[in-house]
Amino acid sequence: MKTLRNFAPFTLAVASIVLAAFQFSQVYNSNEWKTPSEEMVSTWENHVQSLREAIPSDVYQAGYMDKSMLGEGSDSLDVNEFQLMQYSLAPILLKMGAGEPWIIGNFDRNTDFHPWLDSQEGRYEVQSFGFGLYLIHKVGE
Repeated sequence: MKTLRNFAPFTLAVASIVLAAFQFSQVYNSNEWKTPSEEMVSTWENHVQSLREAIPSDVYQAGYMDKSMLGEGSDSLDVNEFQLMQYSLAPILLKMGAGEPWIIGNFDRNTDFHPWLDSQEGRYEVQSFGFGLYLIHKVGE
């Protein structure tokens, strides 16, 4: 029993060092330390810059759509991307759906939203800004 009591602190210290080294290796291999989350916001804003400049200055509300709104499977809204988009386009208010004359489309690169547009009433103009970002305008409104 005395031997166990003498080795317990040593065993705990070694276990702590091993676990700390394992945690460090996980973070290092994930490259998370190279790109902090603040960089993600800057990168997102750079992607959205040309889209923001293309929106007319008299537009104060725009619709927002992603592939979850096209009825393709059980994909759910990516709340993080919606919040980043809202932040990047402020003071423009984003509203879910296609109820506004101007719509921000945030789709995966392989999502084809054109059949959905074709099924809607009216004509649309679509501008692509890369990275799956589109500015959709209902013509005539």
